[in-house]
Amino acid sequence: MKLRLLLALSAFLLCDAKLAGLKQIIPSNELPPNPTQNTQALRLLQFDTKNAKTRRITDQYKVRQRREVFDSKSYESSLTWAHSERLDENGDAVLRWVNSDSSITFRLEARTRGYVGLGFNSGRNMRGADLVVAWVDDRNGNAQILDCHGLEFEDRAVADDVQNYELISGYQNDTHTTIEFRRLLDTCDRQDFVIGEDTTQILWALGPSGSDGQLPKHVQSGTRPLRLLQPLSKPDDASLMQWDVRLRDLKIPHVMATLFWCKIFKAPELPRKHHMVGYEPIIDSRPIKNGRPVLEKNSLSPVHHMVLYECAEDPDDYAWNEWSKGDGYYGPNKPSEWAICATPVAAWAMGSNGEFLPENVGIPIGKRGGASFYMLEVHYDNQALHEVLDSSGIRIHYTPRLRAHDAALLGAGIGVSALHVIPPKQRHYRTVGICGSECTKTMIPDDGITIVSVLLHAHGTAKKISLKHIRGNNELPKVSEENSYDVRYQQSRIVPGGRKFLKGDTLITECTYDSTGRDKPILGGYSATQEMCLSFVLYYPRTPLAGCYSMTPAKEFFETFGVREFYGVDMTQVENTFLSSSYVEYPNLPSDQGKDSEEGGMQGDDQGVGFMKELVIKEPLEFGNKTFMAHLNEMPWSEPLLTEQIEKTLYRGMHMTFCKKNDDSWGAPVQIQTYPNFTELTNNDTSEKSCNYKSVRLPSVTKTNAAIKLSLSLSAILFTSIKWLIAR
Repeated sequence: MKLRLLLALSAFLLCDAKLAGLKQIIPSNELPPNPTQNTQALRLLQFDTKNAKTRRITDQYKVRQRREVFDSKSYESSLTWAHSERLDENGDAVLRWVNSDSSITFRLEARTRGYVGLGFNSGRNMRGADLVVAWVDDRNGNAQILDCHGLEFEDRAVADDVQNYELISGYQNDTHTTIEFRRLLDTCDRQDFVIGEDTTQILWALGPSGSDGQLPKHVQSGTRPLRLLQPLSKPDDASLMQWDVRLRDLKIPHVMATLFWCKIFKAPELPRKHHMVGYEPIIDSRPIKNGRPVLEKNSLSPVHHMVLYECAEDPDDYAWNEWSKGDGYYGPNKPSEWAICATPVAAWAMGSNGEFLPENVGIPIGKRGGASFYMLEVHYDNQALHEVLDSSGIRIHYTPRLRAHDAALLGAGIGVSALHVIPPKQRHYRTVGICGSECTKTMIPDDGITIVSVLLHAHGTAKKISLKHIRGNNELPKVSEENSYDVRYQQSRIVPGGRKFLKGDTLITECTYDSTGRDKPILGGYSATQEMCLSFVLYYPRTPLAGCYSMTPAKEFFETFGVREFYGVDMTQVENTFLSSSYVEYPNLPSDQGKDSEEGGMQGDDQGVGFMKELVIKEPLEFGNKTFMAHLNEMPWSEPLLTEQIEKTLYRGMHMTFCKKNDDSWGAPVQIQTYPNFTELTNNDTSEKSCNYKSVRLPSVTKTNAAIKLSLSLSAILFTSIKWLIAR
């Protein structure tokens, strides 16, 4: 009997513990100090009954106390929102937020009169995700919020043991529900997601009307990758002017699966030097149906990425003026004189909204301070083989208000080539590109440069990218890194305080790929089905250095895969093919070998993939008369010893380094070097913050003072009962 009484008291206190205490709303961007736990008995019981509580939470939504916080009929938020993003194409869910050094405040505006759900995760699903569910009571207009998490092996939300989300406001009108809430960036709660510098998968869901306090199936949901901790997205500058650099009615034929198009543009006529301070994409792609271009709201543009290059000065202005009036050229067929357009000033890829430069730097524009002519390079990925009329490009934002420093962009990483291979069926496979010390000794000024931001770029199988900084024999802290890379979201990362980079220093771009969803090797190239590993480094002061890359030498590459000789072409010719900017025809190569019938369209400027399909192995005999691509596809990629050895050889082995100036000349001779020997920096992130887990408890619903006193009394009664039972 005594035991049953004790269990009944425990169950009552357990349910009551889920309701947070009364707390005054403080409309600031900082969280208040953490309240302490009330009793030792309560802490003991929470651990033992955790699983039982979380299993019941979904059914308990409808019986919870309603929050009574304020009259929201005429409420208008007093917060200034630093960021705003539409979570869906139609704008049915809009997220606004602002953060301080320790906390973050959100405002979710959703087209529903039911519940709204927001989640944070490293993956694109709710399993293990940090979730918050909120609604406004239709009967009295009061809002309520609940801190939840997704189960690891089931798509279901359960309540957290500790409620770390604080409701600021909540209200609804005839069509929308709006909720404002805040939390610590790191709540020291294992059931919560730590909001940091990496890209976060934002999960969202809208419930049907009337779904207050319940979780019926949502009517809309989705995911959106975002980086929540970032500087302001656009400067408040009334002097900003725009220059649209865009193609005009370029017809993409349906037979081209990939296509490069290049066009020259003349800079605006400016009376003095101006600074380019930002850019954004102009996407204007219209499918051609029945011979006419049509506007379709949900049609996908084939524009994969765009790069705007400034062209080095050429005394022959007449030719450049004529080129600027033309329509442009198919990439591999562009005039050889365009090779001096080598310094990137703007790089956009799918998933980017554009960029605004840090406030202390600008890129000079116009003849009186920058370049007179620019080349826009647009890459189309048209795997669906649609016929499209395209007028896409980049909008440049520039200003006469000069900033403190003239900046430039440097391209670094792995040279885009089919010699960059990622084996299939690999969970974590690494590749690396080196910007070597010989290049930086020659091209970096005596006082060094300061790196202010980095854009990390790869394609769909990349999961991590980092830019390492080596000085002498030591690794310095990484310049930039992304541990949750998502190709759908590609934005520059500010380097806090800037990073001083000196003569003789080395940059290493490292990419980690997950190719478990692929059955065949992935080759380097511009297509979305291929891969890259690049860093675009924004720095000051400007130098003539435009590109600093590396790739595996051809002989070492093919020997890694067991191949020593091909028919009709020697290794020097093979290497020169990959070093050239266009495909080279060799008459002694066997024709019609290795054609992949699975490809549905022509591949424009494939960076040597087609060439690899024509290479027929002569030595060793065991691989004889196979094309190299056939050999590559037939390798036993499920054998870990094989893939580990290939990764080690290509990563730690020989690298051919390139140092290119903005006029397409060499800044330093092409060199073959081994991977740099240095002492790696030990990652000590886990020791930066010591957490007392489950110590944070913020209110999500309100109770009266009497209820608080009752909770304390019950805790005391239960504690006394436990002592009495033990004594018995």
